[in-house]
Amino acid sequence: MTDIGRRVAIGIDESVYAEQAFDFYGDNLRRDDDYLILIHTPERFNVMDANLGTPVTRASVLEEILNEINIKVRNLEEKYKKKMEEKGMKCGRFISRRGDPGESIVHVAEREKCNLIITGSRGMGLVRRTILGSVSDYVLHHAHCPVLVCKSPGKPHK
Repeated sequence: MTDIGRRVAIGIDESVYAEQAFDFYGDNLRRDDDYLILIHTPERFNVMDANLGTPVTRASVLEEILNEINIKVRNLEEKYKKKMEEKGMKCGRFISRRGDPGESIVHVAEREKCNLIITGSRGMGLVRRTILGSVSDYVLHHAHCPVLVCKSPGKPHK
């Protein structure tokens, strides 16, 4: 086995912003000895009955929701495995972790001793970022290593 160089964490999800960040890494920063760690946080789901606002307790509904999430995670993993093969990359790990996306990326990158974290940016304005929170802002301010935030081309930050 060859020596592993940098350990690079990339936050991924179903968005075009994550894909652009991944592509930027692959086209501009990738080294042959990099060890990639793709980090995904599945969507949060609210287990409430839409009509009554009460918790859903039927096991069949919960099972259906969890199966749907698992299918999305598997599809995302397959999509990125294919993209890596097309670019000649090797991936160390695909990690799916529940919780807050920013916290998950920082936690996994630190646990995996990553040298660099790459994340996309949705380009939200100040008000939306303040209300909704920003994964890239969180990662930038809490990471133990350098962070590259890839802005979406043609979308200026406010």
